Amino acid sequence: MVRPKLIVIGYWRGEGATGWPDPATFIDSSWDPDERDVIADDLGRGFVVRAYMGYSPCRICGRDNGSLELSDGIYVWPEGLAHYLLDHKVRPPGTFVAHALAMSEAFESAGRDESWWRSFGT
Repeated sequence: MVRPKLIVIGYWRGEGATGWPDPATFIDSSWDPDERDVIADDLGRGFVVRAYMGYSPCRICGRDNGSLELSDGIYVWPEGLAHYLLDHKVRPPGTFVAHALAMSEAFESAGRDESWWRSFGT
């Protein structure tokens, strides 16, 4: 079985972590705060892919910033990515923002089928 690769986002340059982008280059103070909140909320709803021993430090302020890796089945990111958006106004690339907004809209507009679960109540 061929398994698709998850697309990595939100890993940053730092001590011992070379070859990654610098989060400071993604800071966008003009980013719409409502859109930013939707994306950050979406990041917090990922499912756990991996748990690491020890916390990753924020590459901007240095605070402990999570020890999990999360995914939505398409992208994979470190648990602390939402911190960068909310506290430092880091704006991910447009392709990820569009993906996250589409996922959020899909869940919000999805209908509900209760028949299967209710069939166990009879």
